[in-house]
Amino acid sequence: MINRVKPTVRTIAAELGVSAMTITRALNGHPKVSDETRKRVLAKVKEVGYDFRTHSRTLRVERERNVAVHCTDEKLYEDHALNFYMRLHFLFQRRLKAGGFRGQLIDLESHFEAACQALDFCGSLILLGPLSEARLAEVRQRFPQLRILSVFGGVDGVTQVGPDDYEGGCQAARMFARLGHRHTAVFATLNEDGFRRRYGGFVAEFQALVPDGRVDLIAFQEKHEQTLDDDIRRRRLDEYFNSASPLPTACFVPNGYAGIFLADYLGARNWRIPEDFSLIVYDNLELFDFHHPPLARVWFDLKLLAARAVTELQNLLRAPEDVLPAGVAIRNEFTAGGSIAAPRRESGA
Repeated sequence: MINRVKPTVRTIAAELGVSAMTITRALNGHPKVSDETRKRVLAKVKEVGYDFRTHSRTLRVERERNVAVHCTDEKLYEDHALNFYMRLHFLFQRRLKAGGFRGQLIDLESHFEAACQALDFCGSLILLGPLSEARLAEVRQRFPQLRILSVFGGVDGVTQVGPDDYEGGCQAARMFARLGHRHTAVFATLNEDGFRRRYGGFVAEFQALVPDGRVDLIAFQEKHEQTLDDDIRRRRLDEYFNSASPLPTACFVPNGYAGIFLADYLGARNWRIPEDFSLIVYDNLELFDFHHPPLARVWFDLKLLAARAVTELQNLLRAPEDVLPAGVAIRNEFTAGGSIAAPRRESGA
């Protein structure tokens, strides 16, 4: 019988003629290690069957520091108007650094294999943008030890941190009901979980408070190209306002940019806000303050979201593998702006 030496960082280093530190850095994705050396190390690790994810304490500590942050190119780079995900990513990177982590941006939808190479050196994953259930299943199969936290991932079965979207819709409904509106509308795309929850909260709360009231849904689809999407929104609004009878006296918009678009659309039709039409949007953008009148909005603090998400990530990494922390719902705030008032006309006038 030939006794094989159990592979370690030191035995692999000796076989390749490099230092143990080089092996550690190569397996950790350190930028000072060349691609050629990293490939040699990974090939040898695979050859000898060394499970570097669990056997090396140094690597485990380093991997825990490395956090992959998933956000699709579409979300990150194609939102030229508001740059929501770009701002959110910046805040997350700052909070991760302050918490002793290193964040690495990946796109699991469009660049899956490249993202998986990064995940080899990461102990956790933050879903900053939507991820399909099928893709998440692939990630879990390939990286069973990976701890996953979802912010706007739109997936189940992982720790969730995000705004209380349902309650945000409820807040808008309560405001309209308090002012005496009986016929309202929601202008929304329902392609994301957060938008659907805000819509659901609004409808449920408004119907509970105004049993004989009415909520119309003005739904539109998005192609994720601004000029095309603006044309889709305009045509959908034309279709609704030219055919609906009676017309509502107020509208809730679960997405900030669509709210600005609706306000400008109503202005082009010579509808006065809030004299003819009250408007509440969900978001907190500087553009709202510069609009005339400033738009009433339900919103959450992005800095608070980033801070609480990193705290929950730390809790997740400390928790036993079979325990899933419950997560956190970030509270909503309300700013009245100048776009809401009691209805000054009968519905349909």
